[in-house]
Amino acid sequence: MRVTVLGSGQDGGLPQAAAVSDLDAEARTGGIPERTGPSLLVEDHGKTLLCDVSPDFRLQWWNRTAPPDAIALTHAHIGHYAGLVHFGTEAMAAESVPVHASQRMFDFLKTNAPWSALVADGRIVPAGRAGWAGHGIDLIPIPHREDFSDTVAVSVGGRVLWLPDIDDWDRWPDATAVVGSHEVAFLDATFWSADEIPGRSIEGIAHPLVPDTLERFSDLSTKIVLTHLNHTNPVSDPASPESAIVGDAGFAVAVDGMSFEL
Repeated sequence: MRVTVLGSGQDGGLPQAAAVSDLDAEARTGGIPERTGPSLLVEDHGKTLLCDVSPDFRLQWWNRTAPPDAIALTHAHIGHYAGLVHFGTEAMAAESVPVHASQRMFDFLKTNAPWSALVADGRIVPAGRAGWAGHGIDLIPIPHREDFSDTVAVSVGGRVLWLPDIDDWDRWPDATAVVGSHEVAFLDATFWSADEIPGRSIEGIAHPLVPDTLERFSDLSTKIVLTHLNHTNPVSDPASPESAIVGDAGFAVAVDGMSFEL
């Protein structure tokens, strides 16, 4: 099984449109890596599974000549499904791509244009209980802002965990057990600190802070990869003191194109 990070940024990527932070400036000039929207590719037995379809799907999928064999969606925040526009008749006109998603998530797609056209035209179809490439796909409910749908983490064969968004580890009692049961886990690392966005409180856009994640899962043997980095997160700079703290703790920071063989 091969796992590739297609996008390691928060929904808006890095640099974020019209953003003027030092990190955005560094990314624009090539000083630090750019980051596209959150997405993970899992490949096995010649089949492809795309976990979340970011707005940057075209850039992330540019060297492939066929749609993914299946999709798994975590929730209805724009960075995690908006790339589905490329599956319609105006673009690659996909046919019957199975979508693993919660019922509320698929109902959101089915009842809201333009996504509803993808369902009506048979571009995407509910996967039901079907697995993928001989692996089970488990959708694990987790606490996160339910603006348009509920939120799930995606477990692929009990080996790979894709969890780019969660409000707080304390609100999910099974966090340590679930993360620890996987070989590799891609976890929400949106913010480093609570005062990261000048003039704005993150209480309304809750995410666990990276230092809390490092401390909470430090004793696990799971390979933990931090992803979904906001454009303000200093971990986006590989030379930052914060990145050094992550590395010293034995964790990895996702970058676009990073791959693992399991």
